[in-house]
Amino acid sequence: MIINNDTILMGVIGNPIKHSLSPLMHNRAIEILGLNYIYLPFEVAPERLDEAVAAVRALNLQGINVTVPFKEKVIPYLDAISPGAEACAAVNLIKNEDGRLTGYNTDGRGFMVSLHEEGVADIKRVIFIGAGGAARALAYELALAGISEINFLDIDRGKAQELAIFVNKYRNCQGAGYKMSEEIFASLSQDADLIINCTPVGMFPHVDSTPVSSLQQASPHTVVYDLVYNPLMTRFLAMAQARQLKNISGLLMLVHQGAIAFEILTGCKPPVNCMKEVVCDYFKQS
Repeated sequence: MIINNDTILMGVIGNPIKHSLSPLMHNRAIEILGLNYIYLPFEVAPERLDEAVAAVRALNLQGINVTVPFKEKVIPYLDAISPGAEACAAVNLIKNEDGRLTGYNTDGRGFMVSLHEEGVADIKRVIFIGAGGAARALAYELALAGISEINFLDIDRGKAQELAIFVNKYRNCQGAGYKMSEEIFASLSQDADLIINCTPVGMFPHVDSTPVSSLQQASPHTVVYDLVYNPLMTRFLAMAQARQLKNISGLLMLVHQGAIAFEILTGCKPPVNCMKEVVCDYFKQS
């Protein structure tokens, strides 16, 4: 990679940021395509978020990805947001066009692409474990796609019910929210086509944890998706594998949301397989 006066700068902001795999993925794509870009991580103190966004304009960055804890907090500092980002009330990408900053949310779209890649179709009933921001972004895309029933389980029943009300606005989707319990999960999972863990439970270093104790009630056709990608095979996914259920790691969504963001910022089709390969190699070596 050669850096010169024409090099275009992109990056990601968050706090903490050292764990982010975005620089790894994006710089690999830049290298493969031979683009004169560079992608850097920026750890931003929460009280200086406004300055960080202003710096995108002042330094003429092409754009930045946004990760926790800024996905919601960054919105007031933008000039516009996409319909999807507005519906999800969260932004994970900011594009700079001549000083005008527009926010996008690529999480849900990346998730849908990953389902398509894995050959997952004919989904009618979905269970979300966790009702936070990630669940909202995914549920929005699923509702738009015509999913007929989405159930949310969360330790905060109010959050689950709020998301249920949210998805009820879209087409014929029927949403319901429940306080998380093993009994309710077991009952709902009997008819579920797709179960998604949208909590951090099971993430490194707490690899022995799982959001539910059993998947025994799930039907043989159920697909189990864990947004956690470190480790690649969580205990939750191992439980699904033991029952011979189709299971998908959050790594796929990570890669595809990043690929969509890359195309928005550069206008170039990203080498998705190379982006996937570099993050898989990272986990193999770590």
